[in-house]
This record gives sequence, C-alpha cells and structure tokens, in this order.
Amino acid sequence: MKPVTFIEGVSQVHFINGNIRLDTFMLQGQQDAEPQRVENAQLVFTPQGFLSALGAMQHLAEKLAEAGVLQKNQPQQ
Repeated sequence: MKPVTFIEGVSQVHFINGNIRLDTFMLQGQQDAEPQRVENAQLVFTPQGFLSALGAMQHLAEKLAEAGVLQKNQPQQ
C-alpha cells in the first residue's frame, strides 16, 4: 500500500535547482481555537512533471465545477 499524506493546501512554491517544490500544510488545533497551519510535506516536480500535474488538476477542477462541487473563482481558505 502507498503511504498517504493528507494535504489541506500549498503554503509556498519554489523553483530551485531546476525543480519546482511545493511546500504543503495541514491544519491542527483544538476545537475552540483557531487552527494553525503545520508544514507536513514537500512535493518536488521536474518542470515537465509539474505541467503534467497542473493539467490533470485543471481538468479535475473543471469536472468538479460542472458537477457543482466547486465554484469558479471560489475564495481560497
């Protein structure tokens, strides 16, 4: 089984040594407190791998918008 890392968002994107690096985070906190961002993983892509992933995500976003799951220009959290 593949390891699974839960990601709630991307905190930063860098281009270093010819690769694209996405720093990711998840939210943690107590029930009555403001959740805090906790860095939890870094995804590293070649430029071609980044374009491939971006295309796949854009295609999925369009399908989710058509299904009413996402709204275009939805504010980010």
